[in-house]
Amino acid sequence: MDSISNVWGSAADKWDEVVAQVSDDDWDKPTTCDDWTVRELVDHTMFWQSRGGGVFNAGVNDDASWEELRPALKAALADPANLEGIVEALGNAPKQAVAGLITADLMVHSWDLARSIGADATLPDDAAASTLMGLQRLPEEMLRSDRMFGPEVEVADDASSGDKLIGFVGRTR
Repeated sequence: MDSISNVWGSAADKWDEVVAQVSDDDWDKPTTCDDWTVRELVDHTMFWQSRGGGVFNAGVNDDASWEELRPALKAALADPANLEGIVEALGNAPKQAVAGLITADLMVHSWDLARSIGADATLPDDAAASTLMGLQRLPEEMLRSDRMFGPEVEVADDASSGDKLIGFVGRTR
């Protein structure tokens, strides 16, 4: 599972699995993210995936549904030309890093959502390992800001890749 398109696709599969379990009674529940309801968490996640669609030339509008965006963004991430260059609007971040961040966002918020509604929060192992490796390459000051992740939480050496990812971004089990 080495291509960003495959890793993102695995994260999207987990997202779909968890979102399918959200009931009408869940939308106003609090989440593992401070001050967010389930609805706000889902909206936040879809906002950033939509922005990714724009960055990677997915050819869909900002208000495209997830059903439209998902295959278009996966295809866009599979084209190496779409991963070249920088994103000025995100502080001249390399597109490769942005691809990793939208993947991490989808993966971590799948965990958040699952924990918030009582669903299985187990993340796909290969995708979690790849996402963690990518995040570990980013500058610490970028990762540990108010807008990103909290302080790393220590996990056991023999923890799953998903648990290591969740600990790295400051979530607790």
